[in-house]
Amino acid sequence: MKILHTSDWHLGKSVMGRSMLPEQENFIDGVLLPALDAERPDAVIIAGDVFDRQVAPVEAVRLFNHAVTEICAVRRIKAAVIAGNHDGADRLAVYSGLLRAQGLFLSAYPLDTPPVRLEDGGGETYIHLLPFFDAATARDILGRDDIRGQNAAFKAVVEQIKPVSGARNVLVAHCFAAGGVTCESESPLAVGGSDEVDPAVFGGFDYVALGHLHGPQRVGANGAYSGSPLKYSFDEERHKKSLCIIEFGENGMGTRRLPCAPLHDMRTVTGTINDIISAAKDDAGREDYLYANLTDIRPVFEPMALLREHYPNVLGLHPGWLDLTAGGGSRADLKEGLRTGSGDRLLFEEFMKQVCGVEPQADELSIFDELMGKAGNEA
Repeated sequence: MKILHTSDWHLGKSVMGRSMLPEQENFIDGVLLPALDAERPDAVIIAGDVFDRQVAPVEAVRLFNHAVTEICAVRRIKAAVIAGNHDGADRLAVYSGLLRAQGLFLSAYPLDTPPVRLEDGGGETYIHLLPFFDAATARDILGRDDIRGQNAAFKAVVEQIKPVSGARNVLVAHCFAAGGVTCESESPLAVGGSDEVDPAVFGGFDYVALGHLHGPQRVGANGAYSGSPLKYSFDEERHKKSLCIIEFGENGMGTRRLPCAPLHDMRTVTGTINDIISAAKDDAGREDYLYANLTDIRPVFEPMALLREHYPNVLGLHPGWLDLTAGGGSRADLKEGLRTGSGDRLLFEEFMKQVCGVEPQADELSIFDELMGKAGNEA
C-alpha cells in the first residue's frame, strides 16, 4: 500500500507582490503528476491549505480543478483532501460531490466525510479526514459547552473518530502540533501557544498526515508534516521541499521523500551592491527569487533597478546603510538626521556620485546647505 502525502499548496499566493501561480502550475504539471506516474500510489493526501485565502482567485480554482481531475478522473487515484485554516470551508465543500464517483473525498468540516477505504494484498487501510476547526466549531458539532482551547477541541473530536480494528489507519489533520518548527509564511492559528495540539491526541493511528507547518518534519511518535511544496518566505530558503511517500508492507510502515524542484529557487544574497552585481555573471541562479541584504555604508540610488538589471527576480532588499554607521557618527545620529532633514546632505552627495558621476565640490555642498537652510526656514 502506497500513499502520497502533500499539503499547503496555497494556490493563488503572492510573495512580496509576485504571483506564485507560475510556480504552482509547474509544481502540479512538472513535479506532482510525474511523481504520480512514477510511483502509482493508491491514494493522494492533501492535508489542507489548498488555497491561500478563503475567496481564491479564479486562476487558483482552475488550477485545483485541473489537479484533482488529473489525479482522480485521469489517473484513477483516490484523493483525500481536507480544508485548512486558509481555505474557505463552505466554498471548498462545493467540490465534495463533484468527483466522488471518481475518487475525490473532500472534508470541509469535522466528521462530515466517511473514511476513505483502500485495500491491497496486505489488508485494508482507512484514511480518516479531520479538517481545520476551532474550539467553537467543536462545541457546536459535539453539543458540548465545556470545550475550551484547541487541544481540548482536537481531543474531543478525535475521540469520535474510531480507528478500524484489524486495519491500518491514517489520520489527515490540519493543525499546529506542539513541537513543530514554524516559519514566517504560516498564519498563526490563535494567540500565543493556545493553538498547539499535543501529538499524543493522535496516538491511536498508524500515521498522521499533517498540514499547516511549511517545513517537512516529524512530530510525535506517528505524525509528520509534508511541508509546503514551494518556498513561500525567505526564512524557508534552506527547506528541502518534498512530497512524502508512506508505504505499508510486510515489515510495517516506512516513509521516504521525493524532492520538489522549483521553477525558481528562493534565496538571500548579502554584500555591497557592487559585490552582488559582480557575482551575477557567474551565478547560475540569476533567475532565482532573491532578497538582497545590502551592506553598503552609504546610500545607494535606486538599488532595486540596479539589481534587476542582473537579477530580474529580486523581490526585496534591506538597505544596510540604515543599520550601520554611514559617513561618520552613530546609527542613532544617522536616523535622527534623516528624520529632521539634516541627513539630506548625505543623500545629495551620493546622488552626485552615483547619478551624475562626479564628486561634489565644496562650493556645491555650500550652495546645497544654503538652499536647504532656506527651505527649512520657509517651512
